[in-house]
Amino acid sequence: MIGKRAWLTIPTLLLPYCTLFTLATIFLSTKTSFFKFVMESVFGGSAIYLFLALFIYCLLAAVLSAVYFIDSIYKKRDALFLAKYFMIVKLIQVPGYVLIFVLGVLCAITILTIPFSIALFFIDCFSLLLSGLGIASAVIRAIQQEIFKPKEILWVPITQLFFCIDVVAAIIFYVILKNPKAVVRKQPLI
Repeated sequence: MIGKRAWLTIPTLLLPYCTLFTLATIFLSTKTSFFKFVMESVFGGSAIYLFLALFIYCLLAAVLSAVYFIDSIYKKRDALFLAKYFMIVKLIQVPGYVLIFVLGVLCAITILTIPFSIALFFIDCFSLLLSGLGIASAVIRAIQQEIFKPKEILWVPITQLFFCIDVVAAIIFYVILKNPKAVVRKQPLI
């Protein structure tokens, strides 16, 4: 069972892929009939409307992620479930991040597409922040459930701010949370 309100995180999960769809629609609208149809019929042939739709989608993802963050703490969701769920979310987002990174590097090559690179970077950071919010809720719940002390897992929310490290940290956190007794804790000398 994925949780009663886990559907609130679907926009966050799909944010990198919506960004890729936006780029594909802009760059491929002259080459393929599908993207031409989408660009002309849905967005009136204007990339501004397409970016506006992506911006509204980002706001929707932010609001729903914040609601899920508050709900998971208020309803006292299980920390292990939250850690597992958001680890899976981060793993699903990895291919999207890789493609966005490659496209961002390619856009940085020519001077006319540098704004796309900058926009891709900020959208990636925003998506990283939103998925990191879910891991932060798992950390808060682990502290509330007295599985860990705050000093022991302070590294987890901090690592959620860095690309690649966030996925590895989410996996490590889930494994540690799955078996907290296996963690070696430092004993005081006195």
